[in-house]
Amino acid sequence: MKNYFRRVLFRPTKLFMGLLLSVSLFISCKDGYFFEENEPDWLRSSIYDYLQESGKYTNYIKLIDDLKLTDVMKKTGSVTLFVADDDAFNRFYQKNGISGYNQLTLSQKKLLLNFSMINNAYLIERLSNYYDGSVLKEDAAMRSETAVSIYDSIAFDKGDNLPIGTYWDNHKAKGLYLMKDNTASPTVYFLQNQMEQALMTDEDFSIITGKTRTTGDAYIFDKKIIDRDIRCKNGYVNVLDEVLMPPANMAEYIRRNSNTKIFSLLLDRYSAPYYNESYTNEYKRLHPEFTDSIFVKHYFSTVGPVNGNATGTTYYPNNSLIGTDYQLPLDPGWNSYVRPTSGNVLESDMAAMFVPNDAAMDAYFNTGAGTILKERFGSWDNIPNNIVRLLIKRHMRTSFLESIPSRFGSMMDDENSSVPVQKADIQSSYVGVNGAVYVTNKVYPPDHYVSVYAPVLFSEKTKVFYWAIAQNDFTLYLNSLVSKYSFFVPTDDGFTKYIDPIAYNKDVPAALKFWYNTKTSSVNATVYKYNKSTGEMGDSIGIITTSSFIKDRLLDMLNSHIVVGSVETGKKYYQTKGTNILQVAGTGTNLTIRGGGDIEQGTKVSVKNIYAQTNGNTYFIDKPIQAPLKSVYKILSEQPEFSAFFALLNGFPSTSTSNIFVKKKNYSGLDFNVKFFNTFNYTVYVPTNAAIESAINSGVIIPWDSRTGIVGINDMTDATAKAAAITKLERFLRYHFQDNSVFISGNAINGIYQSATLKLDDLTSQFGTYMNKFYRIGVSGSGDNLTISTENGGTAHVVTSNGLYNLMARDYIFNDLPANFKEITGTGTGTVFTSSSISTSSTAVIHQIDNVLSFK
Repeated sequence: MKNYFRRVLFRPTKLFMGLLLSVSLFISCKDGYFFEENEPDWLRSSIYDYLQESGKYTNYIKLIDDLKLTDVMKKTGSVTLFVADDDAFNRFYQKNGISGYNQLTLSQKKLLLNFSMINNAYLIERLSNYYDGSVLKEDAAMRSETAVSIYDSIAFDKGDNLPIGTYWDNHKAKGLYLMKDNTASPTVYFLQNQMEQALMTDEDFSIITGKTRTTGDAYIFDKKIIDRDIRCKNGYVNVLDEVLMPPANMAEYIRRNSNTKIFSLLLDRYSAPYYNESYTNEYKRLHPEFTDSIFVKHYFSTVGPVNGNATGTTYYPNNSLIGTDYQLPLDPGWNSYVRPTSGNVLESDMAAMFVPNDAAMDAYFNTGAGTILKERFGSWDNIPNNIVRLLIKRHMRTSFLESIPSRFGSMMDDENSSVPVQKADIQSSYVGVNGAVYVTNKVYPPDHYVSVYAPVLFSEKTKVFYWAIAQNDFTLYLNSLVSKYSFFVPTDDGFTKYIDPIAYNKDVPAALKFWYNTKTSSVNATVYKYNKSTGEMGDSIGIITTSSFIKDRLLDMLNSHIVVGSVETGKKYYQTKGTNILQVAGTGTNLTIRGGGDIEQGTKVSVKNIYAQTNGNTYFIDKPIQAPLKSVYKILSEQPEFSAFFALLNGFPSTSTSNIFVKKKNYSGLDFNVKFFNTFNYTVYVPTNAAIESAINSGVIIPWDSRTGIVGINDMTDATAKAAAITKLERFLRYHFQDNSVFISGNAINGIYQSATLKLDDLTSQFGTYMNKFYRIGVSGSGDNLTISTENGGTAHVVTSNGLYNLMARDYIFNDLPANFKEITGTGTGTVFTSSSISTSSTAVIHQIDNVLSFK
């Protein structure tokens, strides 16, 4: 009677009794009330009498009598019963190798009767109505609780009837009494109005149940109701075409199916037997002769039953916590499964699973896309649980109604990736008490198995990057099958020297060696002294275990090791996700890569292995790619050939808002950052010293300091004129900074790019730039040269004779100025070094050009 107040009832018997009560309030003092001795003509006899009088339900009568429910079925109660006649029982006995009723066990009798009975009386079409709290849901129910008890049948299992695993092996020899679940088994029905509201077609029904229905038909599981709503004084009788025995839950069906053994073995890895004291005591009360213990089989999941609560199983039997990598999205053995988003309502939906048959699993593993698993692990048994879980999870569905055949084309997994099931893939199907099982002739591997992430997931040699990907939530990005990637992955033995950008510029320069700590399942970093002059590492001076610091540096590394698209297109330079530029040479396993830092140090990175994946290539490399360690400011300040242009850039008064370089909290980089860089990639064109001198002498620009015949800005006495000169110089200099990095790369180029100078007038310009838009720059070249065209029709050319082109720089922004952190050794003043982080950065390529750029 648990669902009394949640179901919408239609019970003439109850209504009749209510009328009797109402009448009695007025005439209870009078004698000879007619209905005290007589029943209305329209009210049938009791359920028991009806079955007995019909003469064709002798098996059912025996069930009632043997289970001592005769009085209940004769006089009291209010139930809905689904019965089968004696002919159906004879077919049932023959099918199950039973000679007759006398061979049924007590447990079987209880299941046959109790599972066919719903407490409370319902017309068939009213079964699909229920209350969700106080809200009536009409034609939305497809499941109901039955009278079956979890104590009706408890199996004793041992040996091969038990799964393989740490928590099962100790019970194999002795055996144990095992509840396959600790919740009662509900019934599942398919009714006309309910199917129409769920948009379930007759074809859907046929694929799901293997039966053909016509409009108006009603089914309990796959059993057709051939005579419905037979009204008795204590409920309704409905006649089925076949005997109704409780179907298994999804997990049990998969385990018993001889064609799904491989998947079942994998699924059962995530289960264990849990001793339950309260169930043991209750069973002993019901069966005093019982002296053993009761265990319950649970699957590791956050969505499932634990001692009757729908909170899942997140602890092993030894009370140790189960990691999320080892938990399923639902417990496939949970009889009373409740969809997580249904508001704890059993009636409205159930689960579903797509289970590849053994032939499909073998084909996938040995000759299909799963050969990468075979090459790495050798057999299904050797694949780690955290990896197998991804496959199981992909084949589980939390909603049956969203997984009916007519909706196969729109099914998405929890990472919003399509699950490409076709109707033709379904070899057979089964409706269990908690969901439908579709047995398929195909495997639907998760994106994890086919993306550029897969080689990292499968390899024992890439634990550092595996940890970094997990900690920085990069899995979904790398698993996207919409994009194509080139993913460079340093193997663990290659993490011998990562030059930290902040430590590099401290008094004690240091490099880091990242390594995976198997005891803590996390990445640590050993700190080594670093000689900036020789590039050699010295003695180790400490170990960093601060996960936030390591996560931050590895995030920066991840962004610098992913290129969107192929890096084997014949080009020389490619931009990474983090805007860094990689210089690439060769192809295949002869591919070499250099970041800006590698070029600075004269090193290169080599490819060890290549894995062709669905969304690109994964390259295992022998060391991390080193990003640039010098800022634009640093490179310009160090190069004598850049001195004239740098003097103009660096000459602004410290209080001026026109400053090109800044060094303050929000721009806390290696030294000084370009103020208008904004997490993007840029090109900086640096005129030769001679070109700057020529521009000064011709009056194109005014220098900071005075010289013969020229009054410098610093010596101007008219404040208005001085401010105008500063603004004019700022706008001139900014026109040498371009959005987008362009290289001399051996490939032809012809494009127009945006500069950093805003157009303040509506005069016509070379590229037709509108007012209040940024002036533009034209760039063209045949592959070994670049010509720059300006808004006023001028041109300049990149100087290649002195090698001052394609110079890579990076302007970091840290969470604080490097000077405010202690040394990596812990000495000095300031905050602890491991609290430092890389907030963002911009990159730039620098070219020397033979002329100044002007928009006027």
